[in-house]
Amino acid sequence: MARLPSSSVTHQKLREHGLQPSKARVAIYEWLTTHPVHPTVDVVYNALRSHLSTLSRTTVYNVLHAFVECGLADKVHSEDLELRYDGNTSCHAHFKCTQCGSLTDLDTIPETVPQEVGLPKGYLTRTTAVTLWGLCPKCSIKHLR
Repeated sequence: MARLPSSSVTHQKLREHGLQPSKARVAIYEWLTTHPVHPTVDVVYNALRSHLSTLSRTTVYNVLHAFVECGLADKVHSEDLELRYDGNTSCHAHFKCTQCGSLTDLDTIPETVPQEVGLPKGYLTRTTAVTLWGLCPKCSIKHLR
């Protein structure tokens, strides 16, 4: 099990990003950053609702949206239009398993990707999202049998 960051560190991080550290924000941020599963709102809600009796899906959605807006999380769009969230805001790519649906962080990607793929002159890239699709190790073993 991943180690949870100390609440005081989380409180400070939230404040540094312009957010008041409410119970819900602290719990959601700590869960998001210690569970790199790229969760949906429902996954976060189901993971935390037994710990926070007043938690609602709307609260989870609003908190995750606020995290994205202030740079504490990123949105990850998948091909099935399912919106997921990522607590890892470093520049990195993803691998989506087409069998089990897992989404895995890959090491950093070069910031030169837009130029390498032939981005026309005059275009300005604000963000780069790279996702590779295939079979994860667990599913590829099953596939080879």
